[in-house]
Amino acid sequence: MAQPSTRQELINYCLRQLGAPVLEINVADEQIEDLVDDAIQYFQERHFDGVTQVYLKYQLTEEDIKRGRARPPGAPQDENGSVGIASTSASANIVGTATTFTYYQNSNYIQIPPSIIGVNKIFQFYDGMGSGMFNVRYQYMLNDFIGLNGWGAGGYDLLSYSMTMSYLETINFLLNTHKQIRFNQRTDRLYLDVDWYELTEGEFLILDCWAMNDPNDYARIYNDSWLKPYLTALIKRQWGQNLIKFQGVKLPGGIEFNGRQIYDDGQAELDKIQERMSSTYELPPLDLIGWWLMLNPFFLNGSSSEQNLIQSLVNEQLMMYGIEVYYLPRRYITTNTVIQEVIQSDFTNAYPLEAYVDNYEGYTGQGTILSKFGIENKDDLQLIISKERYENYITPLIKDIPDIELSTRPKEGDLIYFPLGDRLFEIKFVEHEQPFYQLKKTYVYELRCELFRYEDEVIDTSIDTIDDEIKDIGYIQTLNLIGAGTTATAEAVVCSSGAVNEIIITNMGKNFSSQPLVGFSSAPNGGITATGIASVSTNYPGCKGKTGVISAIYITNAGCGYTVPPMITVQGGGGSGFAATTGISTNGSIQLINITDGGSGYVNAPAVTIGSTVINTQESVAISTISSSGIVTDIYILSGGEGYTDNPTVTIEGPISVGSTNISLGGSFVYNEIVTGSISGTTARVKDWDAVNEIMEVGIISGNFVDGEYISGSESNANFVIGNVVTDDLVTPYADNDTIELEADAIIDFSSSNPFGMP
Repeated sequence: MAQPSTRQELINYCLRQLGAPVLEINVADEQIEDLVDDAIQYFQERHFDGVTQVYLKYQLTEEDIKRGRARPPGAPQDENGSVGIASTSASANIVGTATTFTYYQNSNYIQIPPSIIGVNKIFQFYDGMGSGMFNVRYQYMLNDFIGLNGWGAGGYDLLSYSMTMSYLETINFLLNTHKQIRFNQRTDRLYLDVDWYELTEGEFLILDCWAMNDPNDYARIYNDSWLKPYLTALIKRQWGQNLIKFQGVKLPGGIEFNGRQIYDDGQAELDKIQERMSSTYELPPLDLIGWWLMLNPFFLNGSSSEQNLIQSLVNEQLMMYGIEVYYLPRRYITTNTVIQEVIQSDFTNAYPLEAYVDNYEGYTGQGTILSKFGIENKDDLQLIISKERYENYITPLIKDIPDIELSTRPKEGDLIYFPLGDRLFEIKFVEHEQPFYQLKKTYVYELRCELFRYEDEVIDTSIDTIDDEIKDIGYIQTLNLIGAGTTATAEAVVCSSGAVNEIIITNMGKNFSSQPLVGFSSAPNGGITATGIASVSTNYPGCKGKTGVISAIYITNAGCGYTVPPMITVQGGGGSGFAATTGISTNGSIQLINITDGGSGYVNAPAVTIGSTVINTQESVAISTISSSGIVTDIYILSGGEGYTDNPTVTIEGPISVGSTNISLGGSFVYNEIVTGSISGTTARVKDWDAVNEIMEVGIISGNFVDGEYISGSESNANFVIGNVVTDDLVTPYADNDTIELEADAIIDFSSSNPFGMP
């Protein structure tokens, strides 16, 4: 059952938490019984619900009095003799003579029940101010009863009475010291270091004690919210301990025992639970050892009312003179189990909290540093927050959030948003003992923070002023996207005679490092000179070691009115050796193609089809190019054709988003949402979205996006096609990274197949 009330129900509950009966828990019943005993003992000795304050009355016997008054052998004796005297001897060789030292110890103790784990004090054996009718308090009240009640001319108020009684208590404390006691739980003996001749047979002692709560008497102990997970962790560690010797043993299917992992997990859980015991449930040690009587009981120092007053004043001061910051707890999603390195973490919650800025002269730290690798800000910040406010406000909100490692106090690694500087700071150290225990308590946390250095953490608190702190930092990749597309349109212009309709390359040349200019000889008077562009290739088949050849000439305007084929030349580009011839049409050829609408949504350059005429003898061939935003920008003529009498129709293939696709393109991406590629499965978070130009910047990228795949937003449900990915990351203008890389390239030729080997 979920709320165990017996020992066996508690055991069954813990086993179910570990997976039983679905899994077999390899721990013997005898081991579990031992662990239950250990857990209950730890609970009784440490947890404030494991003990109860009780008052025991004990009547001194004649035997007690004799043992307390007993004297060691050799001392003057009385009627009590040496009852209960224990002796201990030690010997030594002193100047060649064997010497024996004998020590004696009284049995001046009373036996305490085994359930008692601590004794605070014993009450006064007698008043010290007289007894019966001669008691000072009785005489004071008797003689001044009328005055105390304000009757007659000599009446006075209760304050005077209280002051007088305090004075009498002080006299009593100075003249009649408290009885000193010694107690040890393992011996169950309470030693009374008093003058036993002042005690008499039959006198009563009242003991202020702590007694263990037996779960057999108080069944609700078995359902304690600390005891259940603690026993579960003990069984889990024992389970791992039992399986460690089988480490590496393979089972059918290649499965191996991993007892070490179970043991480590159990130990880690025990450490956290025991830490929670120390910080939340554990009784102060001084409550149990019986030494409170060293303090003056008539002066109250550090009462709860005084502590609450100080805490209230601290809270009020922070609210008056502090500022409102935001506390961002870190969620540890993935950590390295060996060195506890944080692999993945995020910040998805932010809580406003008042804090006092302790930096009265500005930021501390090293400030802004200009180095060869850029500008670095190393500002520090000290903040003071209320301990009570954190424990009563922040802790309840984050204690149940998954992957929060510590909720009872601020944790190193958490973030603070500082609104005055619009900056994020990381907590590096939490000082929790300054000021040092005023009135026996601490009231504030001092947070020593450094400017946050981003390492691909996710910050998604839904507070724009916080989330945009990492918008422009980290590795950012630019994606040119293509949304819902429209088909481009164009018109062809026909030249009746004398247009360049073909170019034959006889020599592609070599060593062209850039695109050269293409020139045609001028057309006769009244004609139009042809124009074109060159296509340079560095890996054209059959180059035989040549680099940068001209693989094609694309005609942008075929000209008109040529009577003989024009000459064609190229200029610039750093190469040489190019040669080509041209041909002209004599019976209607395509001169140029004008784009009337570039369309949108193109991922790849669309095919271009030119319609034929009735007497067409040779069809024209053309190709198109598109921009990074998916718009058709140019149409080049490869062959002008022959036999056109009228301007033919030009048909341009539609974009990928037009046709049979069942994905609706469009929408608007949301900052910080996760986007996913349909083919690569790559994920990233949106850093910026330019809806007008359909350009998106992303960070925290898990893989490589592919041109032409769909990319979808997890929150916005927006869908676009990736036109192309900009792989060059932006660099800061203040850094010399590129300069250092270029200088290194001048020393080592990384274009060589083996830059570190012999030439």
